[in-house]
Amino acid sequence: MNEQIEQLKQKWQALPPNDQRALGGLILFLGGLFLVYGLFMPAKHFFDTARTEAQESRELVSWIESQRPVLERVQPAGGGAPAGTLLQRVTAAAEQHGINIKRFEPEGEGRIRLWIERARYQDMQPWLNGLMQQQMSIRTVNFDALPDEGYVSARLTFEG
Repeated sequence: MNEQIEQLKQKWQALPPNDQRALGGLILFLGGLFLVYGLFMPAKHFFDTARTEAQESRELVSWIESQRPVLERVQPAGGGAPAGTLLQRVTAAAEQHGINIKRFEPEGEGRIRLWIERARYQDMQPWLNGLMQQQMSIRTVNFDALPDEGYVSARLTFEG
């Protein structure tokens, strides 16, 4: 390594003074470019992105806080025995009939979509009848037969 440095020093000293100044200026210019585009700009981009994400998080918290009255109407607080939300009623009935809901997704107000991967058809029928007796309407139903006899997967949309 020392030999290479010595060789570079000898080459430098062999250059005419004007070439040494020009090469020195070029080295300073390239060093400045490295500092700006290699260090400063990536750091600035990182901090700008972090600042934007923080602002978006604050806006999300603000929106959630503004939705608090809606949530309080949907889930009443207190010691009484309210009928519960649509999701609560559907999942409680599913547990009573031994049906495992894999995924659910709210679809606007008063509507929910459910995915059931594996359930016995004999369990699904009384569950659906019970939900209809609770004044829930079934908007869509898709059953797929599974290889095991008597088992189905389902996609359902309820409205209540």
